[in-house]
This record gives sequence, C-alpha cells and structure tokens, in this order.
Amino acid sequence: MARKISRIERLSQKEEGKVVKRIVYLSIFSVILAIFLITQGIPLLGKFADFLNVVFRKNEVSQVDSGSVPLAPRLDTLPQETNSSTLTISGFSQDETTVTVFINMQKVGETKVVNGKFQFENLTLSEGENEISAKSISQSGKESDFSASIKVILDKTPPKLDVESPSDGQSFSQDNRIKVIGKTDKDVQVYANGFLASVNNEGNFEVFVPVSEGESSIEIKAVDEAGNAKTETRKVNFKK
Repeated sequence: MARKISRIERLSQKEEGKVVKRIVYLSIFSVILAIFLITQGIPLLGKFADFLNVVFRKNEVSQVDSGSVPLAPRLDTLPQETNSSTLTISGFSQDETTVTVFINMQKVGETKVVNGKFQFENLTLSEGENEISAKSISQSGKESDFSASIKVILDKTPPKLDVESPSDGQSFSQDNRIKVIGKTDKDVQVYANGFLASVNNEGNFEVFVPVSEGESSIEIKAVDEAGNAKTETRKVNFKK
C-alpha cells in the first residue's frame, strides 16, 4: 500500500514539473513576442498604414484629375449685409485643386486648397448687392460647377434717426422715466442709454429711460443690419 502511494506521488510530481515547464516556456515566449511587437511590429504597422494612405491618396488625386470635373466648392456662411468694403471668404473643396472666386459672375481672384480648406482675404465689394460664388479647378485644368452663391449687400449709409421727444433741454418732474420717441428706417435697432427701444414696421420707436435728479444726457443710437450707426443726444432736467 505504501509503495502504491509513493508511486502516485512521483507521477503527480512529474506532471507538476511538466506543467511548470510549460508555464515557463509560455512566459518566455510571451515576453519575446511582446518585445518584437514593441520594437518591430508597431513600426511595421505604422509603415503599412502610411503605405495604404499613399495608395488611397493617389487614387483620390487621380479621381480628381481623371474624372469629368471636380466637385463644386462649398462656401462658409457670410453676412447678408456689411458696411466693410473688404471681406474674407472661406470654405471647403477637394485637395489638389485651386478655388476661383467670382463676384457677380466676374472672376476676382483664386486661392489654393490646403487640407480640404481654402480662404480668400480682402475680397473687395461694390456698393449694393454682391453675388459671391466659386469654382474648383483640378491640376489638369478641369473646372467644377459653380458653388451655391451667397448675396452680400455693401451698405455704408447710416440709418435715419429723427428724435421727436424729448427735446434738447426739456424739463420734467414727478416721474423720472423719460419717454423717448422718434422714427427710423425699417429693420433698425434703436437704443436709448443702452435700453432697447420697441420699433414697429413703419420705423416708429419708443422707449422709457430712467434719469437722475438734475441734468442728464440721453444718448439715442440707431444701428442697421450692416452695422452703420447714427447717434443723437438730448439733455434733460428732472426735478422731484
């Protein structure tokens, strides 16, 4: 009986030794594999990714050059009205193309596309309406359709501002909230000492402005959509 037990123990020890050896071998192999991946595998994967990028980029460029026309560029949003004679426009277009800019269907300049984006600075506007559009031109000279056009109005004329009340130097008592009324153009915002006035469709406006006792100044300012402004000042006297 004792011999059988010792024999079983010896067999168990042999199996344990084999398992330990396998674990050691697997551990060594894992370390070697990890070192290989770190030193060689990741750089190889990076080179492979770069290779694929070059291949796809060449295909993309060849599609722009060999296709019928490149895609039309897309312009970023522009203001509907401005009082500035120059404007910067930007947008998106295919790589390896040049973007030509037009105002009222007349070519005014061109700019290169960098990483899918383009920008054209100091675009000179004419007084009134300016219809801005663009085209993409491939390296082989093929032109895209026109982009969607954007209309920008150059307006340098200040809005009308007629202050009917109060008159300059007018005196008030009891209520220190002075009613300011007048007339301006349509779609103009009016402020009196920073308080926004109510303006109707005919341009008539009114707003109440609180004043301190004694002499006060009320600044009335009209601002149109292009950013043009006109200012009037009224001095009033208030006594409790």
